[in-house]
Amino acid sequence: MHYILACMVIGTVFGAGLAIATEQTPNPAASPATKPQRHLAKFDEQFKAADMDNDGGLTMAEARTAGMERIVNNFERLDINKNGKVTREEIRVLLRSRLSS
Repeated sequence: MHYILACMVIGTVFGAGLAIATEQTPNPAASPATKPQRHLAKFDEQFKAADMDNDGGLTMAEARTAGMERIVNNFERLDINKNGKVTREEIRVLLRSRLSS
């Protein structure tokens, strides 16, 4: 009887330890799905702050003033419709095309 009871206790302890060890705790910093979302949110925030006239697009001057060097350096390529402004959608189109190739 003591042997069975001891085996049950040991099994319970090891089983609980195994369950705790394999349980995945949500960690927003380590989650690959949330990292891009955080970067997108940060970019959207920067984009809105840089868009001084609130027209939904950045001119070269607005991007330069906001210190968005990557946009400034790639402005001609990002401005798909060549209207002198880069929109979030134009940036997304370029990123999608780069990711799919």
